[in-house]
Amino acid sequence: MSTKPSLIALRAFEAAARHGNFSVAAAELHQTPSAVSHQIKSLESFFGFSLFIRHSRHLELNDQGRRLFDVIKPAFDSIDQICTALRPFSETEKLAVHCAPSFASKWLGPRLPDFFSKYPQYTLNLSSSATPVDLQKHPELDMAIAYSAAINSPGICVQGLGLEACCTLGSPGLLGAAGEIALQRLNCIPLIESQLNPLSWRDYFIQHGKPLPEIIHRPSFDRGALAIAAAVDGLGLALESERFAQQELADGRLVKYDIEGCRPVMREIHFLCYRHTQRNSPKIVAFHDWLVNACRVDS
Repeated sequence: MSTKPSLIALRAFEAAARHGNFSVAAAELHQTPSAVSHQIKSLESFFGFSLFIRHSRHLELNDQGRRLFDVIKPAFDSIDQICTALRPFSETEKLAVHCAPSFASKWLGPRLPDFFSKYPQYTLNLSSSATPVDLQKHPELDMAIAYSAAINSPGICVQGLGLEACCTLGSPGLLGAAGEIALQRLNCIPLIESQLNPLSWRDYFIQHGKPLPEIIHRPSFDRGALAIAAAVDGLGLALESERFAQQELADGRLVKYDIEGCRPVMREIHFLCYRHTQRNSPKIVAFHDWLVNACRVDS
């Protein structure tokens, strides 16, 4: 019998322990779930004890499994980092970017032709979800653009993409030509809530020392883009990043309203994330420099 366990089995164990699921680990390792399960069983046979508590829908490390995982995970992380750092970069590469949905559709998407015109050698794979991703757990991704907050993991660089003005936005037909809205008038104007926005209407009024209006109707949406669309449709006033509404403001479908005694709130709410070991990769440098410059010009 070998005095050392199989490296392939250890890799399968590390992925299964990290994800708590054979199927997800198998997808990451480009294997079948049964193959990963077989590797785990061979490892458990080598040690002579189980490494997991197997539940119907997930895996849970037992004490022995936790001891093993705490040692081999940093080891595999170090191996992955040095391999990434030493790998020669090809001239034509795919760039996998994960992005917050509203930023992707309202700001990034319309500007991508400019990126491709400057860097035609790169192919962009863009994915999107509202949940921030940890790049350490997603080796298939090169970069991530997070909304509201980024996951700070060891070895991950996080860079803010500049201050954004959170403004009161509405259809020009909602309040006519009124430049400033009196506080008492807000009691009869729906205030659209954007659920993921780190600045709620309540926070906005508290910040300005104003009472929250006694609003009868407060429609709520889980995307900034949906809140902007609702404001365009005349559903009420949205409190959102001006960055999301540039096209609607430019073509007159939305206008910025002033609320009595209040002003736009400046916040940094989008963050670019990439691995420290890949900071000198040509594709990372290209997208980083282009994005930061585009945000600077936009501010």
